[in-house]
Amino acid sequence: MKRHFYYLFYFFLLHLCSFQSKGETETDALLNWKSSLYNPVSLTSWSQSNSTKHCSWYGIICDSTNSIIELNLPNIGLNGTIDKLNFGALPDLTHLNFSGNQLLYGSIPESISNLSYLVSLDLSGNGLTGSIPRSLGDLTRLEHLNLGMNGFTGTIPVEIGNLVNLIELNLMYNYFTGSIPEAIGKLTHLNVLHLGSNNLTGRIPSELADLSFLKVLNLSTNSLLVPIPSYIANFSQLESLDLSGLNLRGQMKDLFIGSNGSLSWNFSSLPNMQYLFIRDNFLNGSLPSFFCNLDSLIALDLSRNQLSDELPKCWWDIKSLQMMILESNNFSGEIPISRGHMPPLLSIHLGNNSLVGGFPSALKNCHDLVVLDLGKNRLFGEIPEWLGYSFPSLKILSLRSNMFNGTIPALKSLAKLQLMDFSSNNFTGSIPQSIGNLTSMTVQQTWSKLDSSKFTYMESISITWKGNELSFQQNLALINGIDLSSNSLIGKIPSELTGLFGLLFLNLSKNHLTNTIPGNIGDLQELEFLDLSNNVLSGRIPPSIASITSLSFLNLSNNNLSGEIPMGSQMQTLDNPQIYAGNDGLCGFPLAKACETDESTIQGSTTDLDNDSDKEEIVWLFGFVMLGFIFGFWTLLGILFLKKDWRSWYLDNIDRMQEKLLDALKSSSSMGKSSSMINEELDSSSQFSHQFSYTRAPDWGSRSSTTTN
Repeated sequence: MKRHFYYLFYFFLLHLCSFQSKGETETDALLNWKSSLYNPVSLTSWSQSNSTKHCSWYGIICDSTNSIIELNLPNIGLNGTIDKLNFGALPDLTHLNFSGNQLLYGSIPESISNLSYLVSLDLSGNGLTGSIPRSLGDLTRLEHLNLGMNGFTGTIPVEIGNLVNLIELNLMYNYFTGSIPEAIGKLTHLNVLHLGSNNLTGRIPSELADLSFLKVLNLSTNSLLVPIPSYIANFSQLESLDLSGLNLRGQMKDLFIGSNGSLSWNFSSLPNMQYLFIRDNFLNGSLPSFFCNLDSLIALDLSRNQLSDELPKCWWDIKSLQMMILESNNFSGEIPISRGHMPPLLSIHLGNNSLVGGFPSALKNCHDLVVLDLGKNRLFGEIPEWLGYSFPSLKILSLRSNMFNGTIPALKSLAKLQLMDFSSNNFTGSIPQSIGNLTSMTVQQTWSKLDSSKFTYMESISITWKGNELSFQQNLALINGIDLSSNSLIGKIPSELTGLFGLLFLNLSKNHLTNTIPGNIGDLQELEFLDLSNNVLSGRIPPSIASITSLSFLNLSNNNLSGEIPMGSQMQTLDNPQIYAGNDGLCGFPLAKACETDESTIQGSTTDLDNDSDKEEIVWLFGFVMLGFIFGFWTLLGILFLKKDWRSWYLDNIDRMQEKLLDALKSSSSMGKSSSMINEELDSSSQFSHQFSYTRAPDWGSRSSTTTN
């Protein structure tokens, strides 16, 4: 019995030693890899001093035996390679996630095949290059493989067909060439297949027809041969399909054809379709009405094709539609009116078509709208007042390049608006003071995506930026701006505009704006683009403009501005004289016309009359003086009316002053006047005094005409 106890104790010690040796092997491998990285500040917990507590290190999860089973280090700025990591020392690893470390470079080592228990591998969003090692096919337990958004090259290895347990395969945004391997058809458990944005060629293999459990299929932006195989219509569980950028041609209704040339695509066989993207192709013809039957459709993007004719009248019947992207086609006619129910739309892009009619009344009940782009069409008429209060969540509003007229409605409830483009229309009247209600423009924005329950769609918008039309997508959150150029707006620039401190660009050019540039224009410290050209602005350029250190584009040409151009470090970089052309009264750098240095000019350059503040002060001073005179006059009159003693005293003093005047006139005989003339004057004056004395002090209470003497 005692011998058995010793055997058991011996085996326990042996197991403990082997466990400790294994732990040290794992920690040593990780510490050696850490030492190869550049400044791994997020891995400070990885140290030799607490190597026995490696399971508490950042990003590490262990099992019950203290073996490392998960290594999760996404988005922490890793800088180095992964081929210095000894994968053989991590045999129990099931999850490896190094995604989003853009400075992680190099290739995937062949030794990754040692991770035989690996279930999930995510190396997306890094700077990895080279080809995919064929040994990756040995990881037969893999269910999730994401190598997207790297710089991988070469062909997709056929060994990938060995990963028969794969549920998700993502190879998007790389540089893979060659054809889609037929072996992918063996991955019959696949739910998600992302092959978009590569350089793949050849036909879409028929073997993909076996992927009957597919929910997401992305083949976009490749050079694959068309037509699209009809078997895709048999993927009854398909929720998302992206066929963008495949050079698809012909009519939309004939897009999916069978081997006999007949239409075999039936959207009714895809009841779960939620996201359909076929943008950037050459499809033409009208939009088939069968789209209206896709009750589950959430996002539809058919932009940048050659589709034409009117939108189907049933268009607003798509019950679940949130994102409708139809821009840059040839659609014509009026936007359909609502037949009652409106879908829960978040984003509408109908820009750059040939649509006509007034502002679509069907949108009035789309209270959740975030993006509305109707720009570059032929829409006309006045903007309804409800635009200003119907869309409390609206962030992007583009009506540019239409024929809208009338005044800009009051912007009462558009507090979240960050981009307002009304340029190139026929708007009249003044810029509404309610523009100050756009409080989201007081700070820089942080959003760039519209999120749905299962899908994230990156928004994009085109604007005129520094004279060029640019499309903003990844950096859309940075765009905070207003463009009201090329209209017929009048009046002054409202001071409320300078309270939108987050503005990145402001374009009010080609209008009929008058008065001066607001003196506190310098409060717009984020401003990079300012165009006030071709107006009737007058007065001096505010000195505060020189404090906008981010200003890289400025155009004040063709106004009536005068005085010295303000100086400043940023203004010195804006050295093109054309910025100020057409303002004959301007002088100073960068113009050839030097400013006068007399005292009046110097005094004028240091006096801020930008908003007629001095003139207003003079008006107020005159008003206060007149108010004081009127108040004093009526106060005196009231006292004399109510106080008989004061009234008598006041008029007695007038009598005394009159007697002194008569004495002065008598003494004027030395100046050549005859005594008779003087006597006549005295008699006349006496008579006047008597009359004044009779009327000066009546008893107001009894209306008596008794004289007071």
